[in-house]
Amino acid sequence: MSLNKILFLIIGILVVIYFTSCNKSFEPPPHQLFENPQLVLKTAKDIVGENISFTSAGHFESDSIKSIIAGVEINEGNNWGIKFHLIGWDDGEFKLRYSTNLLEGSFIQCLVDKIKFSDIETELIYYNSKNYFLGNAGGEIYSHIIDFKKLKAYSAHLSVVSSGRVSLDLSENIDNPMIKNFFVGYFKKDYPNLRLIERAI
Repeated sequence: MSLNKILFLIIGILVVIYFTSCNKSFEPPPHQLFENPQLVLKTAKDIVGENISFTSAGHFESDSIKSIIAGVEINEGNNWGIKFHLIGWDDGEFKLRYSTNLLEGSFIQCLVDKIKFSDIETELIYYNSKNYFLGNAGGEIYSHIIDFKKLKAYSAHLSVVSSGRVSLDLSENIDNPMIKNFFVGYFKKDYPNLRLIERAI
């Protein structure tokens, strides 16, 4: 085989490899999957596991590409709470991109959904434990807002004691006034005399 034919063959193989890798890298996500809750749940279970309490598809990483959020409840002795996982499309398949730390709360009787703020490009996840940890003698409400673009979880913890004293603890990492005002405004509707505290929670 002549040298020219060998070079031509090598160049041809390299071109095929190049276009094959490019086609895989730029393979678009299956957009129809994001509109089907059953397929979203199945995808989350395939990546995270069967113990899924919440799923949602939306623009959590950018305003042009959708991804999936899966919520899991953990109850293992003293290790209890909830976690949220970000599942994104990468190299032609879904992959786990990020998981929150263990957050206080339960998915039983809670409120959890997407939320959008006007000055934030992407959608966020909002969680509120509602009355699950509240009783006649007082109790607690846990609330979280998760920004999956910044990979941050912002938290609010409302404490109600039997004497009627109410305090709201906000995590120190809240760097957006709209998120802080959202937490405070939500709880002040029911507890107008609450005491506001900002610290690491």
